[in-house]
Amino acid sequence: MPQHVEGNSVFKSMLTIAAAAALVVGGALPAHAAPTPSTPSAPASVKVTGSGGDADVTWGAPRTGPRVTGYTVTVTPADSQPNKGVDRLPATARWDHFGALRIGTTYTFAVRAVAAKRTGPAATVQFTAKAAAPTPQSLFALDAQGSVVRFATEGTAPSTTVAPNGAGYTADDRGDVFVPSADRTSIVMYPASGGAARTVATGLHLTADLRSDVAGNLYWADSVSGSVTMLPIDGTAPRVVAEFGTVQYSKHAFAVSRNGIVTAYNNSPFGARVEQRTAAGVTTVRTVTYQGVYPFIGALQSDDTGNLYLSVTQDGPGGRFPWLQVKAGASAATRFSTDDAFEYGATNSTSLRLLQSAAWCSEADERSGNCSIDRSLARELVAGADGSQQTLPVTGITAGSRGSNVGASTEAGDVFIDINRAPSAGLWRVPAAGGAAQQVAAAQYTRLLVI
Repeated sequence: MPQHVEGNSVFKSMLTIAAAAALVVGGALPAHAAPTPSTPSAPASVKVTGSGGDADVTWGAPRTGPRVTGYTVTVTPADSQPNKGVDRLPATARWDHFGALRIGTTYTFAVRAVAAKRTGPAATVQFTAKAAAPTPQSLFALDAQGSVVRFATEGTAPSTTVAPNGAGYTADDRGDVFVPSADRTSIVMYPASGGAARTVATGLHLTADLRSDVAGNLYWADSVSGSVTMLPIDGTAPRVVAEFGTVQYSKHAFAVSRNGIVTAYNNSPFGARVEQRTAAGVTTVRTVTYQGVYPFIGALQSDDTGNLYLSVTQDGPGGRFPWLQVKAGASAATRFSTDDAFEYGATNSTSLRLLQSAAWCSEADERSGNCSIDRSLARELVAGADGSQQTLPVTGITAGSRGSNVGASTEAGDVFIDINRAPSAGLWRVPAAGGAAQQVAAAQYTRLLVI
């Protein structure tokens, strides 16, 4: 069960934004037994707050007894809970998080202090899990100054600056933003509430490319070992979750789906090595082959079924940047279309949304000035995780430069892309149903993320 240890691990409450006014069940129930001189008294001021299938238990230190060396927190019933519903936390802990609670079930949480291996009496609280209101998603991006900014995914509200020096940032579904420190040894969190930034983990070997899943786990490719590493939300130490294998051509990438599927993708001229770890922790390794010219991977995304979507660069004067799909468990990458186009792709948990230009010209033609073609993004291909495909019309927006153009998609299917040249320079939103694109901002933004 996810938990937070003060000064030791990631701060991540699974509460939704709607839970800011969360239910608070009044003080602790009577302690089960009186303490003895060699045991601490029951923890003080035990409370529980929660929303949906998540709950946070908080407490204060015992008022009497010897020095506390740790705490145990127990939940009953313990169905679907790891460790049979028992968490053991250090003496600095003042709260614990529980997920996977069943809506409508009443849970009892018991908090006990431990001193020199002697456990004191429990203070208990109860909580009934209730359905949570939907959490609105936000669009995050880096501005030209390198700051993380947040936009609403609907409406025209101005952006809000969240964090400076945000290269390699990520965010969780609560809106907390995580940024690698300048020396790449620590992770700094900027709370969604707007409170003071705090360091949540140190002694790391980071790259400027953090990722996250909706549970709040953080991921990066270790700058020393090269392994894809996870900092779990449950307070345990960072651990390796995927390996690239032998990297010979520096053409590798990793992806994390919203539900926590981790993929390490390692290119070579003879095929790609793909190591994939499911959200349940099951790892598989396979080789993926290509049809046609060997491509260099430019971007990698994954949906919640393990389908992979790649933006690749193909050598030669054509300068193609097509998007390909590798279906879950498959050993071949396939193009969505044999027609070349300027393409902008974005993935959510259930689909790839691919915006494609009406016409295309080679890099050689563009450089020579012979590229008088229609760059308008005229259609949107929606490729569902279930294998379905549909094409939607798009109007009002024109492609920019060729390249691995990666956008971001809401769960509803709205797509956000940044275009780097006239006449459509700026940040744009394409509605889930297609149709007229809407300009969000005229400025340039990178590393788009919807969560």
